[in-house]
Formats: sequence, structure tokens, C-alpha cells
Amino acid sequence: MRVYHTLIIAFLLFSTISMAQENQNEYRSIFNKKKDQRVAHGGYGSFGVGYTTIDSKDAILMNFRGAWVINHSISLGLTGTGFFNNLSKTVNNTEDYLAGGYGGFYFEPILLAKSPIHLSFPILLGGGGVSVIPNDYWNWDSNNYQYNYDMFFVVEPGVELEINMVKFFRIALGASYRFTNGVLLNYSLTEAVPIDALDGFNFYLNFKFGKW
Repeated sequence: MRVYHTLIIAFLLFSTISMAQENQNEYRSIFNKKKDQRVAHGGYGSFGVGYTTIDSKDAILMNFRGAWVINHSISLGLTGTGFFNNLSKTVNNTEDYLAGGYGGFYFEPILLAKSPIHLSFPILLGGGGVSVIPNDYWNWDSNNYQYNYDMFFVVEPGVELEINMVKFFRIALGASYRFTNGVLLNYSLTEAVPIDALDGFNFYLNFKFGKW
């Protein structure tokens, strides 16, 4: 029995010494993580174009983003979008349209980011501004417009189908819905812009460059 006990003690002692030698150059603490457990960081910038409706009329979108990517699965960043709709109203023989922009902070969970084709779910929180722009701008009489610009708050959840083209480049096909708190605008003193003119679906194509 003594020999058996001696062998066990010797084995444990040898194992302890071996582990200490393997880790003698590694600083460790209870909050330390192994190399393969560390959180990965990256980032990307993007630009894109899209389609939406403003006051039930066709409109063009142009957007830009800058994001910090955490552990390949969450993006946090800033985004900005500009828009203008077509010549949407005819008042006193002039055609007026709406133009403006919005932006803010966005949060984007990414599902299966390392898969060649995957999904992300961006959510924008921010604000913006919109103006009534007369087609004949140089002859515009501001006295005919009681409210020709306004500010608004916006929330825009969406979904994107991302395609990993190469390691540093992705293409995203996206759809979102723009919720605003409404606008107070007039095309003229006698014709108001609908309060929900900016609410609606967006469809866009984004080009993303960075490290995920």
C-alpha cells in the first residue's frame, strides 16, 4: 500500500510541476481567457443606394455607414441617409418635391456571419430634416409656404441578406421600414403635406468594405 500511495503522490507531483513549467511565462488571473476565447474586433464602412416612397411618390435613397464589429456577430455604428422624391405635386403650375436626410446610431445583430450568405438585422435610432423644394427654385416666393421645412425623429428596423464576396467585401440586399413622429409641411398655403409622408418601406443595395 505504501508503494501504491507513493506512486500516486509522485504522479500528482510530476503533473503539477509539468503544468507549472508549461505556463511559467503566462500571466493568469480569474478573468483571463484563452487565446481562442478572446473577443474579436473589426469594422467596416459602406455606401449604398435604394428606393422608397415619400408622400406616396417614388424616391431615391443614398446612405453611408461606419461600424465597429464585435466578435463577428454585432455591429455598432453611425449611419446617414439622404433622400428626394420625384416631382410630386402641381400647385399654381409649379412642381414641388420633398428632399432631406436623417441619421443616427444603429445596432446590427449578424446571424452566422462567417457563412457565405447570411442575415443581419440593423435598427436605426435617430432624427432628420425635410424640406419642400420648388422646381422653380430661383423664382420661389417663401411667402407662399407657411411651413417649408421640419425636423423629425426616426426609428428604422430592417433585415439584410449579406453575401461575402471576398474577405474584405460584402454586398447586402436590404429592406426596412421608416417610422417617424410626423412632419408639418405645406406645399403652399392651401395644400399641406400629409403628416405621415415620410413613413414607408425602403429597399436598398449596400456595398460594405472592412474586416469582420
